[in-house]
This record gives sequence, C-alpha cells and structure tokens, in this order.
Amino acid sequence: MSDNNSEDNKKNEEPELTEDLNAMESSEKIGLLKREFLRKIDLFGALPSDVVDLIAEKSKDVYLAKDQVLFKEGYLEKKMYIIMSGCIVICKGITAKKRIAVLGAGEYLGEMALVDSQPRSATATALSEALVMEISEKLFREYIATNSDALMEMMKVSTLRIRNDLDMIANDMQKISNFTHDMRNCLIPLGIAEILLTEICNSLRGTKDYHKARNGWEKVKKSFDTMLSVKNNVVTLVDQSLACVKKAKTEYHRAELDFLPLIEETVEELACHKILQGKKIKIHVDGNPKKGFFNYLDIKRVLQNLIINAGYVTKKDGQIDIHVKEVDGTALISVKDYGNGIPEDIKSLLLKESITTRPDGYGFGLMSCREIIEDHHHGKIYFESEEGKGAEFHFSLGHGM
Repeated sequence: MSDNNSEDNKKNEEPELTEDLNAMESSEKIGLLKREFLRKIDLFGALPSDVVDLIAEKSKDVYLAKDQVLFKEGYLEKKMYIIMSGCIVICKGITAKKRIAVLGAGEYLGEMALVDSQPRSATATALSEALVMEISEKLFREYIATNSDALMEMMKVSTLRIRNDLDMIANDMQKISNFTHDMRNCLIPLGIAEILLTEICNSLRGTKDYHKARNGWEKVKKSFDTMLSVKNNVVTLVDQSLACVKKAKTEYHRAELDFLPLIEETVEELACHKILQGKKIKIHVDGNPKKGFFNYLDIKRVLQNLIINAGYVTKKDGQIDIHVKEVDGTALISVKDYGNGIPEDIKSLLLKESITTRPDGYGFGLMSCREIIEDHHHGKIYFESEEGKGAEFHFSLGHGM
C-alpha cells in the first residue's frame, strides 16, 4: 500500500531538471527529460506515449536569459510553449505593463494563438533564466488538436485563466467605484468655499447699485468662475464614472455650440500646466466653421488630452498649432506638434490600446478621446505622423442633431 502511495506522490511531484541544462552535452538526456516532463503535464498526459515521444523529439528547446522576451503583445506568431524551468511573467500593455500572471515549470502558454490565429494578447518575459519547449502549429494540429481528451484539458486551463481574469476585473472595478465615490465626497467642502467666495465677490462689486467696484474685482470674479467651472466639471465626470461602474443608463447631453470659445477657454486653462509652460499654443481658424452639436465637457476633455500630449513632445520654446476649418459641412479640429513623430511599432495600436510612451502616463487619454468622438458623437478621430516631423491629430463630429 505504501509503495503505491509512494508511486502516486512521485507522479504528482513537479518535474525536476538539472540546475544547468545548458551544460548538458547529451541530446539523449535532454530528450529523456522532456518526455518525462511532458507525461506529468495534464495536457500531454492524455496523449498516447508514442505521441508524447514524437512531440518531445520534434519540439524545439528555447533558452531564455533573465528579462528576455519570449513573445510580444500584438505580434502574430503561431506557437505554444511549455515551461520546463524558470518563471515567465505575462503582462498586458505595450509600454505601461499590467502584470496578469506568473507561470512556472509545468505550465504552458501561447496556445490561444494556435486556436484563433490572432495576434498575441499579452507579452511574455522571463523573470529568471528559463528553458521552454516550443511546439509549432504543425505539431499542435497533428498530435494535440486531434485528441479530444487533450483539448478538454486545454479548455479547463483556459477556463481557469478566464475566471482569474474576471476576478481581477471585478476587483479593479470595485476599487475604481470606491475611489470615485470617495473623490465625490472630497469635493463637498468646495461648496463652503463657493459660498464664501460669492460673498467676497459681492462685497468687492458693491452691495448697492451706486457702489463702485473695487480694484481687482474682475480678477477675483474670473478666478471664482474658473474654480466653479472646474468643480462642476469634476463632479460631472465623477458622476459619469459612478454611473458607468454601476451600469446605470444615463442620458448623454449635447447642444449646438461654437467650437472657437471652447478651444480658447481650453488653451487659456492649460497655460498653467507644467508641461505647457514656456510653450506657445496658436489657434488658426480657416473661414467660418459651422457650429457643432456636442457635449461641451467631453470635447474639452478631447482637446485637453491632445494638447497635453503635444506638449510632452514639444521643446521648451516650441509651438503647438490648433487648426479649425470646415470640411464636408462640419468642423475639423487638428492639434499639431513638431516632435519626433509616432514610433512605427505603436502606430497600428494607437487609439486602439491603452498605451503610453510617457513615464507618468497611463495610456487612457487617447482611448477616452476615441470613445467620446466615435461612440458618443459618431465622428472620426485619426492622426498623421512622419518620423522627425511631429504628429497631427484630427477629429470631426457627426452631423446628427
């Protein structure tokens, strides 16, 4: 009885490899280790022994140094990998990476690329020196995809990963909900400041019709109006975020408005932004563009994102140009910088993924711009860029009222 238990325990133990497989000179020893290793993984344990031997023989050994990338997000590569030693970290996001999982010996990854023939959905990087077994699409389809038991084991692993991803998303959404709710509470004391500043403005302006306004009243009034506008905008954004998290259906408000006052106001407000100080922002109006039917706050958010992004690539005494003109009966607004241009490797992902090239960025800005323009206004947002000559982002709104 004890012998059987010993055999079962031994079978369930994680495969052990020599400390340095690079130093092994015998390919036969490596082949033997690979066969023993594969038989102890559920996916391959469902296959006949002779098939496992063939996979071990025909698979490729890939040695990874610490921090070496196995595959990159967005790349089309039809291969799966089995980790034989070391650890592989899975991250989502081209530059601002979110860690999804850490996989170790006995686990496999990359199999979905063989099933749906889509680009990699994440990046895999070695956390330490690692050895992985590479299985090509041909090997997969010939020996694994034809075995129903093996496919069932793969489905179990994929389902578990999906469940883990859903749990992570649910936790993140709860954190966002809590944070947004607390942020709204933090804004409540501004109501006291609003009351006090209103009294001060009235006092400076004069309490009687025949009173003369004191010097500086207009500046105080403008400062107060700006503070009040920002407070109201933040409260609106917070309420929209809470409604989104709670899946509450809210009406999206739009009105027929002029673009130029909005652009001028946005540029004036951004003048104090640390990344835009010392840089010129010029507004160019071509002709007399028609009014637009839009959400004032959301279009301001689009302008803020595009102008600030341009500021990051503009030199200290440089210039950012904003062009407004009429195209096909609607206003086309463009924000142009004169930086180094958009790198080729992220052009296809821009406006589609949450990516950023800024050390303090999160990659949400352009994603929110696309949502506002295309989803809420049925418009179009796109960009033009040439290496060494900067980038220009354009957006226009749909014609619907």
